[in-house]
Amino acid sequence: MTTPKGSSGTVQLAARLREERRRIGLSQAAMAEALKTSLSSQKRYENDERKPDADYLMALEKLGIDTAFILTGERKSSQPLDLSGLGEHISPEAIADKVLAHGDKRSQEYRLGIVDVLRFRLDGKRIHCPYAAGTPQFDAYFAGNDRGHFQWRLMVDGAWKPN
Repeated sequence: MTTPKGSSGTVQLAARLREERRRIGLSQAAMAEALKTSLSSQKRYENDERKPDADYLMALEKLGIDTAFILTGERKSSQPLDLSGLGEHISPEAIADKVLAHGDKRSQEYRLGIVDVLRFRLDGKRIHCPYAAGTPQFDAYFAGNDRGHFQWRLMVDGAWKPN
């Protein structure tokens, strides 16, 4: 959906989208590829020439982008995870090891993708993909990111416990 440049609040939305992309350490091209959109669309979102649709916003959320911040300018409140019954903090690395312990032999890039998402969710640490777009390592890393978000949802819903 195209909009007149600078229309009600979209300038701020575009600037916040750009800020969030930079926060997770992606170039426009890398973000477009990760979101399965074109580079020109990504640029149009960030230049206030196009409003993001619901599918785009859902894909952003899966990448670890704070969509509430993009839409409203307010950061999500970071609430500590209640892992009911755990006496001590479990590290993202330990959680990833438990997730992958049962015959799930994945690459180190995949594991790092899981760990980075869990670090973001647990500790608020920025997600930064260390791999070049278009490489197998990049693809494995973002597949791990998806798994990390999935595991996070299971943990928050109480459907999976890392102990």
